[in-house]
Amino acid sequence: MKFDVSKIIELYNNLSDQLRYSILVGVVFLIILFDVFLLLLPQMASVAAVNDQIKKMSDDTQEVLAERGGINLLRRKLKEERLELSSLSDKVRPIQEVPAILSTIASIANEYGVKIDQLVPEKKQQEALASSGDSKYYALPIVIKAHCGYHMFGHFLNKLENDDLYFILKDFIIQNDAGNTNMHAFALTIKIILVDKH
Repeated sequence: MKFDVSKIIELYNNLSDQLRYSILVGVVFLIILFDVFLLLLPQMASVAAVNDQIKKMSDDTQEVLAERGGINLLRRKLKEERLELSSLSDKVRPIQEVPAILSTIASIANEYGVKIDQLVPEKKQQEALASSGDSKYYALPIVIKAHCGYHMFGHFLNKLENDDLYFILKDFIIQNDAGNTNMHAFALTIKIILVDKH
């Protein structure tokens, strides 16, 4: 069976104008349907898939940037902690320096007019804190009894804290001196942190 295009064109030309336009519209409509179903829909599916990938990459990028910011914050905090640890490590003195530490405390007291009545390390109450490698850390209580004015004692404690000495204030008692209202009796225990390196 052979198609003769000229006969089809002749038949088409013999149709009424309204029928010819209807056929033309039908053919255009079929071409549009063909284009939509065979070309446009598959392309839309691939565009949707690419869009999903772009959204996922964007979300992943945001997550990486957030984690990067968190990592930078952790780095900053770690640096600050290391500096603080280094500063504290410098204040932890070797256990062999206890006599020198007592001498420093007495010297600072003298500098601020604090009269020391008692300065005694309580070695029996020394407690082990931790060990790290070949180093062992201890807290040695030192009992201090002194008399002076409030301000003098405040300067004394401040200087001790700012000196190369790491300690914890344990007990602190103040009593008024009945004979002199400007003088007070102070009794306190400070725990000095010491290290014993082998």
